[in-house]
Amino acid sequence: VSHYATCSCLSDRKKYPSFFRTIPSDAFQVQAMVQILRHFGWTWVGLLYSDDDYGIYASLSFKQEMQLFGGCVAFSEILPHDNNPKDIQRIIGVIQASTARVVVVFSTSSYLMTLMDEVVLQNLTGRQWIASEAWATSPVFHTPRFLPFLGGTLGIAIRRGEIQGLQEFLLRLCPSNDPKNNMLSIFWENMFRCSFKTGGTAINGEPVKKMCTGKEDLSTTNTPYTDVSGLRAAYNVYKAVYALAHALHDLMQCEEGRGPFSGNSCADIINLKPWQVRPT
Repeated sequence: VSHYATCSCLSDRKKYPSFFRTIPSDAFQVQAMVQILRHFGWTWVGLLYSDDDYGIYASLSFKQEMQLFGGCVAFSEILPHDNNPKDIQRIIGVIQASTARVVVVFSTSSYLMTLMDEVVLQNLTGRQWIASEAWATSPVFHTPRFLPFLGGTLGIAIRRGEIQGLQEFLLRLCPSNDPKNNMLSIFWENMFRCSFKTGGTAINGEPVKKMCTGKEDLSTTNTPYTDVSGLRAAYNVYKAVYALAHALHDLMQCEEGRGPFSGNSCADIINLKPWQVRPT
């Protein structure tokens, strides 16, 4: 059960009969983007996409939808996975030379960052960017440096949700309650710039002068860890876990003679098979 895989290729039930997700397929994202273009009357657009299944399949779907809409793709460029400077500069040249002022981008932040750095260096303004959900809400682009170039960008975002009790749970965590959790200890040392060992070092390699007590107060910190105001991918994880939990619960509540399997039988709870957890 995936919380983040949007590739429309995974919707093929014959190839992937046991694949489920709590995030919409890119087919819906592409349709939404085309509706935005149609609304504003933007029929002449450029297209950039990442060199992976996410970008390739989304770009193919986008081109098909554009043809149905009656729009045209002025240029179509694939973002290099190795961020090769020559390729990046060539793509910037294509964008500059094109008369298209709207640029649609299907990419993750990692593929796009180098290109946007070059956009800033080349002072490439006057473009309306359309962002896919993989980078639309990425904080790396929400900085004053990118504002003159990306200000006004329209994008598709993953639905935001609330997870009741999550913040309270996060604030209750502390190493003293779970001393064997090494990851929690490492997190604690970096959060409070302290060490549980004498002569320990912080993440930047500098000596740590104070010792961790394990009872420091997380509520006094202001970091992404304690910020639960924008749960998007995390909310999809939450839904995926609960979907699986409900499926297992239903199997455990099954009554013989009223089950969903052959002969109205139930699953063997001690020896569950993956296909039995699937919805019918």
